[in-house]
Amino acid sequence: MSSVLLRKEHLTEVKKALREEYPEVGSAHLSEALAAALGFRTHASLIHAMESSSETDYALLVDEDFDRRLHELGYKPDLDFGFELIGSPVLRKTTCNHAYSIHYKSQREKAYRNIVVAAVNEGLKRKLFTILPDDNRWPGWNGPNSRDGRSRVHFDFELPNGLPAMAYVADAGFAELAIHVAVCPTPKATDWISNYQAGFRVGDSFAASWLERDRGAWVQSAIGSFKCRNKLLSQLAAMEVRPAGFGDRGRVIM
Repeated sequence: MSSVLLRKEHLTEVKKALREEYPEVGSAHLSEALAAALGFRTHASLIHAMESSSETDYALLVDEDFDRRLHELGYKPDLDFGFELIGSPVLRKTTCNHAYSIHYKSQREKAYRNIVVAAVNEGLKRKLFTILPDDNRWPGWNGPNSRDGRSRVHFDFELPNGLPAMAYVADAGFAELAIHVAVCPTPKATDWISNYQAGFRVGDSFAASWLERDRGAWVQSAIGSFKCRNKLLSQLAAMEVRPAGFGDRGRVIM
């Protein structure tokens, strides 16, 4: 998959490539399929979102959603085509070479994926950072070599299912961000959440990851860090969380 900045000129570039791939599809129908790929119900809702988007708002292009909408409109999708095959600088890579060998099948794996993606989404929404290399924007950021505590930030937020959560974000060097998240945080969560092995000391569920931003934008799947009380596992696994312009899986780089 790939992602694209929600800007008219960028989407025009993507649609131009789609017209070359699908010359038999009408312009209006291509616009509807592109909107579906970006997670919108209609092209009109995409236009509305673009009007209020910022210079950092990327959206994920999902091949399956594009194919599904084309099929609904009466066309036969080319299943060998994917947005990552479009050779355009307006697209950002969201998968690594090992991504397709990583599968979130079990409840435990799905829960891990969901809370990490939700934490990154919230940080992007708050404009604390972007998916671009070294683009950290939280208050007091002084660069990766800062020793005054400003190379990291934590914040409280709410998961899509309403459960309280706390996220910790830190510059990890090499354009990466360390991402830790605790669900139903304990009173001492702030003291422990920076620890990769924080586990149940920070909440009823804990997960850690890194957000790759140099070769593309995706979370590294450090599933071994995940801890979760049984009472929360099914709730966290059942959440529907769409990444805001980044991939949801990748190999951990040590």
